Amino acid sequence: MSLGFLFAMSLPALVAALFVLAMFERFVRGKKKGTPMATAGIGELGATFEMGKREEIEYRKEERQLRDEEGDGAPPRSRVDLDGGKAVLKLPD
Repeated sequence: MSLGFLFAMSLPALVAALFVLAMFERFVRGKKKGTPMATAGIGELGATFEMGKREEIEYRKEERQLRDEEGDGAPPRSRVDLDGGKAVLKLPD
């Protein structure tokens, strides 16, 4: 096996590749929305070596998928009628 192949299969090569990807995304991708690939790759790499990181990544993924509905939680105290032009505010006791 060649020395170049061994380096390409090593952890420092992975970190260097993620760094190059991050620089590429920074200058080419611009301000687009979403998680950059390099950030996701570094998170996965961190999850390999940190015990609780995997659970944190899964929790964040689930949180992004949940929607906040207006009817969830306590009943609303205040109402705003945009068509009628009035607002009803009820202050707590």
